[in-house]
Amino acid sequence: MDIQLTDMIIEPGMAPEAGYDHDARQEKTAELLQRFEYADSWRSQYYDVATRCYQLYVGWRKALSEEQKGRSNLHIPRTYEAVDTWRARLIKSFFGVSRPYIDFLPSPQGATPETMEANEVKARLAAALVDQQLERNNVVSVFYDFITSMLIFPAAILGVGWRYEKRMIRTREPLIEIVYNPMAGIPEPTPMVIGWQTVEREAVVWDDNELVNINFFDFWPDPRGRDVDSCRFVFQREWCTQEQLEEKLQVLEAAGSGEVYPIDWEALRGAQGELQDGAWELMSSVGLTPEASDGYWPKEGAKGHLFEVLHYWEDERHAILVNRKQLAYDGENPYWRHGKKPFVVVSFEKLPNQIFGMSAVQLIEHLQAELNTHRNQRIDNVSLVLNRMWIVRRGIDEEQLISRPHGIIEVDNPQGDIQPIVTPDVTASAYNEEQVIKQDMESTLATPNVIRGMSPERRETATATMTQASNAALRFDVKILLFDSLGIRRMAMLMDCNNQQFIDSPRMVQLFGDRAAQEWQMVGPHEIIGEYDYRPAGASTDPASNKELRRQQLTQALAFAIQTNNPFIKKYELTREWLNSFDFRNVDKFMYSQEEVMQMQQAAEAQAALAQMGQPQVGQPMPGMGAPPGMMPGIEPPPEGLRRSVIE
Repeated sequence: MDIQLTDMIIEPGMAPEAGYDHDARQEKTAELLQRFEYADSWRSQYYDVATRCYQLYVGWRKALSEEQKGRSNLHIPRTYEAVDTWRARLIKSFFGVSRPYIDFLPSPQGATPETMEANEVKARLAAALVDQQLERNNVVSVFYDFITSMLIFPAAILGVGWRYEKRMIRTREPLIEIVYNPMAGIPEPTPMVIGWQTVEREAVVWDDNELVNINFFDFWPDPRGRDVDSCRFVFQREWCTQEQLEEKLQVLEAAGSGEVYPIDWEALRGAQGELQDGAWELMSSVGLTPEASDGYWPKEGAKGHLFEVLHYWEDERHAILVNRKQLAYDGENPYWRHGKKPFVVVSFEKLPNQIFGMSAVQLIEHLQAELNTHRNQRIDNVSLVLNRMWIVRRGIDEEQLISRPHGIIEVDNPQGDIQPIVTPDVTASAYNEEQVIKQDMESTLATPNVIRGMSPERRETATATMTQASNAALRFDVKILLFDSLGIRRMAMLMDCNNQQFIDSPRMVQLFGDRAAQEWQMVGPHEIIGEYDYRPAGASTDPASNKELRRQQLTQALAFAIQTNNPFIKKYELTREWLNSFDFRNVDKFMYSQEEVMQMQQAAEAQAALAQMGQPQVGQPMPGMGAPPGMMPGIEPPPEGLRRSVIE
């Protein structure tokens, strides 16, 4: 939509108020609107590409006209197969069974061997905190949408911000009996609970990082940018009620990093009709009627009325425009710890020096159209063969021409009154062409049958199948490394910096990795501050196609570590990784904790010491007695767990 500067005329009820420069506010608003128009006009050329790819993903087909009625109009979901294959691979690679999802490595710059050890402890605590926040954000669901957007649209956008929310909650609290203490002369509570009461109190329900998958149509980058960091600015849109926006502005005002301007809400309620939501853009493209209004909300209590909120971001600046009419806030970037725009932008096929790339669906768009055309043409051909057309003399009843068992057509001259139009059946080459189309789609996106979990169309040797899977996995590996570098690491950096900036009280986190005696640990704000490198803990390559090979390698490594008793190998962690290769959901169920292992070692050492002193050991016969059941010939010794329980 074209934004004119004349739109900035002061609305009724927006009289200048004391405390801010009204002319400066108008000038800033006009400046931001000009930049938004500049970005919107450039991004509009991606509208058709994004909507076409979305239509192919959901399988939408335009309704046939009256002239085409009766023709086949099917969509073959080959595009969905490819998208689902890639999505499953990527999610499994980064968010499989390994925890924490992202490892933190302390930066060695300017550190000594003594400080590096302390920094490693901090890195482990910081990684556990981010991992806990990922779980709270339901990261698998968020990345399911994020990766889906990457595979469909020219770019996927993930917002990484900090959310602080208070809410009135109801809870039950015990009623304690109060008795009078005659010695102290005051009433005192007792441990006796005499009942329960429902109380209402204000509580902080969210004070953590927040991950938000942003619709492609709700994001406008700088056209001259190569990536998010090189963009001079970006716009991001969200829809808020008046109460939600007022709460955001109160937090920004309390931070004191910018200027909050008064808003004329009544004037804004009438300036929304021409604005469209990004979600409605997609729904309209597949034939769903968007709801342009907010529904009925009484004027005196319009709590559900929505306003378009445009967030303007620079590396050092943040501004808020409401309904493209009024500037609500202008100040510094609230995320001063990392000082970057709080977004992650990733494309499936990155184009050099462009922030938007190509999606997976765009690469096979024409092949999908060709596949649909061939399939529908064959169906139409079969329909014409089964339901033939006729050349008949005028006056013959059309109902008699419909194909049916024991049907009769009454004519005077069978040779001249009626003649069938012969429609030959399609040749076998038409079926071969469909196979060629499918192979082209598989070759384009590296998704052959063996990768999609399907049987090959022709019998192959085990060596040929492994070679094909390995070659396809190589292409997966490069994409995974790119997604790791541009997506996962940047997200971890933004979340970690937000934690270092906003956390101001101790928190309880769960530790993973080496199983310590205490899995949960209290972490203070000072214990996570540092500079780290971020690496996903999942597989660096496609996990499914190389699963058997990876398990074989782990088995060999574990056998080597046990046989050589190499002091430089962490056998406990290697054993956990080996069990993880079997895709167990809870590996801890099958492993002793390190505390239990230490107790077993101490018991074994004590038993060895008793043996050296000549005293009988646990499980050995007393002098003059026979061998215990576990030592008798033909009888198996008791299980290790039972022996351990006896030792303990």
